[in-house]
Amino acid sequence: MTNRHAQAEFTGAMEVPIEMDTSMRRTPLIVVTCAVLLVGCSATVDSAGSNTSPTTATDPRGGIPPGYPLDVDVMAPLVITTLGPDPIPVTGTDGKVHVAYEISVLNVSPRPATITTLDTLAGGPDGKVVASLDKDEVLARTFLLANFEAAPVTDIPVGRPVVLVLDDVYDTRADVPAEVTHRLVTTYGEFVIPNSGLAARYPDTVTQIGGGVTTGTGSPVIIGPPLAGDGWVAANGCCVITSHRGAMMAVGGRINGTERYAIDWMRIDANNPGLSSSRGDGSKNEDYFAYDAPLLAVADGTVVAVVSDKQDEPPHQVNSNLTFDQLGGNYVIIDIGEGNYAFYAHMIPGSASVKLGDKVSRGQVIGNLGNSGNTTEVHLHFHISRAPTPLSGDNVPYEIDGFTFVGSTDTDTLVKGPNAGERTDQLPLNLDVINFPK
Repeated sequence: MTNRHAQAEFTGAMEVPIEMDTSMRRTPLIVVTCAVLLVGCSATVDSAGSNTSPTTATDPRGGIPPGYPLDVDVMAPLVITTLGPDPIPVTGTDGKVHVAYEISVLNVSPRPATITTLDTLAGGPDGKVVASLDKDEVLARTFLLANFEAAPVTDIPVGRPVVLVLDDVYDTRADVPAEVTHRLVTTYGEFVIPNSGLAARYPDTVTQIGGGVTTGTGSPVIIGPPLAGDGWVAANGCCVITSHRGAMMAVGGRINGTERYAIDWMRIDANNPGLSSSRGDGSKNEDYFAYDAPLLAVADGTVVAVVSDKQDEPPHQVNSNLTFDQLGGNYVIIDIGEGNYAFYAHMIPGSASVKLGDKVSRGQVIGNLGNSGNTTEVHLHFHISRAPTPLSGDNVPYEIDGFTFVGSTDTDTLVKGPNAGERTDQLPLNLDVINFPK
């Protein structure tokens, strides 16, 4: 396995299709007006005939967000907005509690902006710092919207929005704040229009507060394994920067983190020193250890979508003719209850053993794994959504109720542990190697 293994996959980052290249193989207005004829419309008349002023709710800060003064105007060139649903904490195989969410940042200054520090504050602007990112770490988590040229992000251009994908980590669930906000220290570059007369209004450095996030009160979805057997690698998993984490797309009428907790399950021969994902040269789909693996229902449920007529793609080739609805190739979606839907992508054509409306039981085989859709190597794309569609719904965290944690892999090395062994109710993290019950 080469260091290209996490470049993945089925939709790609920031609306730009990026294929999976794991290379784990041998070849290494509404306006309301008070009309003139409606005299006295600003008052009401009580039963005794006296005029009284209406009672209205008053914002004591007049709309100024917390963290900003009430006695002076402050230039704050960034518009910071929270995206997505309230994040639900999830426990990973590291034993830590992970909270994944996104904020958008729009630069409305006449100068490009660079965030040099981002602090996550518990409770409010005066709260304790619970996470902190420096300039390089912020840039690594910054995705420029509509960046179709896939150019590296070095700053926030004038008039452009970016999305910051954030993942805060805590020792226990009790440590997770009910709310957080963010403090951004930003420096500004050259004015896009020299000698514009705006220099005095836009300082070189600004500190801003924004992006308040309320922690969700729900729990992760508990599921069974989607696969069986040994040597499964959680490629492009939580909670680091991968193409899944960066897949913030304009879908379903919003910017949506469609693959926030998705995993690309690949299979390796853990006994092979090179950690190959295939036999031979990997030129055929059948060469891959993951190919034809049975896919298992992760819970009792009802089948709400089946696609099974798409061809398998050759390994390590990109089909640029796929339409948006073909990216998942052959897939099955199961309604597993309580508004949750399990999505399995990239199946072998014709292999679906279920049909629309079928009731399935946990552990039941629903089809076999192939290489159909937007993928360049055999793997199961799996995630759970709040809608019966592949990409439009909220992507939610889940924990698998039983598996063996072997270790993690990077490049060509399998690192055992730490604390290898049986695990319950945890989310496999990026590049974990997992053995599922056979």
